[in-house]
Amino acid sequence: MLKRCCLAILSMLLCACVAGVEQRGMQGDAYVSTARPNISLQAKDMPLITAGEGTAMPSASGALGGLPTRVWIAVYGKPEPTAPLAIVAHAELPEGWYWDGSLRRPFSVDESVEVLGGIEFQACTFLVDTPKDLLGDIVARRGGGGETPTRWLVRAFAARQNFTLAKLILEYREPAPAEFADLPYLPMGQGDTLTAFERRARDSFAVGPASTGAPIVRHGLPDGLRWRYMDEKFLGTASRFDPLGR
Repeated sequence: MLKRCCLAILSMLLCACVAGVEQRGMQGDAYVSTARPNISLQAKDMPLITAGEGTAMPSASGALGGLPTRVWIAVYGKPEPTAPLAIVAHAELPEGWYWDGSLRRPFSVDESVEVLGGIEFQACTFLVDTPKDLLGDIVARRGGGGETPTRWLVRAFAARQNFTLAKLILEYREPAPAEFADLPYLPMGQGDTLTAFERRARDSFAVGPASTGAPIVRHGLPDGLRWRYMDEKFLGTASRFDPLGR
């Protein structure tokens, strides 16, 4: 009897442990993390192009050869060459490091705080050139080899999570308007053009708590991404914790 009771208790403990295991991956077309943070991220009204996970090596002071950073990412967009694209990503640093508090991108404009799904994201708008971009190959292969945009207008959202160890990154992209084609970066004060674009960006994502009602599928390295550009320009900068508080 005692042996059976012990086995029953052990079985319950094992089940509890399994139920509490943190899961990350795709649940349908949504990226889901069941803990730290508990989140579901998805682009609205866009089919999933690719999704997966891998280790990036962004540059960081004191990290020789790069900082090994676990990244889960999903890319969305219709097949037409000029259709918008969207990215959701979750990046987690190794222990002993933290994401820096400034989440803006270089040469960005219209910095603000946006609330999506009850989470405060730092947001900014900037330009990205296709030849040196994470999505360059995905852009090139859309539309059956027809003419593709060489420059994109991007609205990015970023939020630190799990005591600054993790970061959520959302990007919404449209082909850059002609007036921005030859500019090195966005000028300030573009008024209605950027206001309308940023509204579309804000409305293009579904952010909410993770659901436990469907299985989570884990993926390998996503197809078609230029992983060499999964660097500090996309992920942002990080610093090492100083236990002495210096």
